[in-house]
Amino acid sequence: MYDFLLIASCLVFAATCLAYSRHQAASLLHPATIYLAFHGFIFVIRPLFARFYDFDLVYRVYDFQPSMSDKITVILGANLAMLVFTFVSVRVASQRVAPIPRDEFDRYRGILAGPIMLAAIILGPLAIAAQIANWARRVDPYQTMSRDAATGILVNIESNGWFSDSALMLAPLAVLAVWLFRYRFPGWMVFGAASILMLGSGGRGSFIFAAAAVTFIYMLERHRTWFDGRIMLLAAVSLVSFNAVVEDRGAAVRGLLGAGSDDTYTSSYELDPLEHMDFANLEYFEFVVYAVPQRTGSWDYFAHNLQIFTEPVPRALWKDKPIGSPVQFFQLWDYGTPIGMTISLPGAGWMSFGYLGIVIQAAAFALLYGLLYTRLLVNRPGAVASLIYALGIATSVTVLRDGILLTLLRQLPFYLGPLILALAFARFGAEPRRAHIRATMPEQPADTPAARRKALAARAPQ
Repeated sequence: MYDFLLIASCLVFAATCLAYSRHQAASLLHPATIYLAFHGFIFVIRPLFARFYDFDLVYRVYDFQPSMSDKITVILGANLAMLVFTFVSVRVASQRVAPIPRDEFDRYRGILAGPIMLAAIILGPLAIAAQIANWARRVDPYQTMSRDAATGILVNIESNGWFSDSALMLAPLAVLAVWLFRYRFPGWMVFGAASILMLGSGGRGSFIFAAAAVTFIYMLERHRTWFDGRIMLLAAVSLVSFNAVVEDRGAAVRGLLGAGSDDTYTSSYELDPLEHMDFANLEYFEFVVYAVPQRTGSWDYFAHNLQIFTEPVPRALWKDKPIGSPVQFFQLWDYGTPIGMTISLPGAGWMSFGYLGIVIQAAAFALLYGLLYTRLLVNRPGAVASLIYALGIATSVTVLRDGILLTLLRQLPFYLGPLILALAFARFGAEPRRAHIRATMPEQPADTPAARRKALAARAPQ
């Protein structure tokens, strides 16, 4: 039965991709494309590898074993999420991307060059300092972090979460540098240096975000719809870099720069292809179905989203700040050891309210990213709108993996912050220049009917 379901899942995915490809809005820039790529790899291709190689890493680490019913529920739930997300996003974002003249991008490069550099001067040192601190934390993760025994959540005990996450700003600063230098060598030098800093901490999310954002802004400026040679090259380099960091969590990068090394949780020779935990959303979803509501006796009812209200407050200012959501109906750690779990969009939906929760979760995120596409690329196209969209849609790479609103809201201040700051500098810097121009211009006569009659009378022959 499960083998038949895996084959049926492949056919459903192929049919959905074929139907979507015929839609006028279909392109690499569309939210539906990103979700189909995510679903196809995690819930279509990888389950075939899991079945063939009999993956068991996550089952051993998490100390659980899903039933055949659980595994079937996961495949059905994942396909339901795919269908809902694709349908809703295509309905909301149903138009083609409005083409933008190339000279508009060049004009805004001139306008934003100074503000972007000023933003980099202000934010760059902070981001670099935070990233170096994250390197040290990777070498000794328990120097400033402590894992809560009840929830399994790592909690800052000495450092500040806002400072740690400010390292994410390296990614948009690198993207803006590549765009500012017109995708030429100086911009890629900045991108490469930032990538080394990002990958050295063992984190892959910010690096993948930067690669995706550069791809999207390049496509918008060059009027591309799908892949070309440069995009394929960037994708290949990103994949190689990602896999290298997966192997040792950035230890080789840190060792190369003399920052120390550390042991990793596994070695490549111990695992079958694609078995490592970075791509294990299938097993994570199975753990959620295994626990909720069979063993928890309750759904989450979307209560995990309440953490967005407590997360911004530093623990140093709120000693009794709740760990996780302030309202919790169960603790998944009571039913296993789900360390490092990212439950994905369908997993978060199931945890919230079963199949109905999957429909709500998928529709909500499809609506969110679909509106972003429509408002910025269709209704108000422009160079600045394209930059904002490229940075905004690139967040979906990790948001779909985590499946929760908190991931998006936690990233946005850092991924969009440098551009917003640069736009603010450009805005406030332009106002004094306009005032100076108006003050130095000769006074013009009032354009009123009486003034026009007086001017005509003065020009009339006597």
